[in-house]
Amino acid sequence: MTKNFWKKLTDPFLSIVETYSGKINSWAWTQRWGKRDPNEWVEGYREWKKLQEMGVVDDKVKLKDLKKFDNCPHN
Repeated sequence: MTKNFWKKLTDPFLSIVETYSGKINSWAWTQRWGKRDPNEWVEGYREWKKLQEMGVVDDKVKLKDLKKFDNCPHN
């Protein structure tokens, strides 16, 4: 009895979540990425590719991680 009641209670809620989660995800993606300049990522990629060819970075290092080394007093 309790199991059936719980199922009847949660089923409509899960149905709503299932229906609208994709729409919310699509809306959030558009808000975050849809209006950005498509060439914005190209600059960072070119900089990373140049450093990779010089052997400074590999696929696991992010450019923002290298910024902390810009002011190193030993260079």
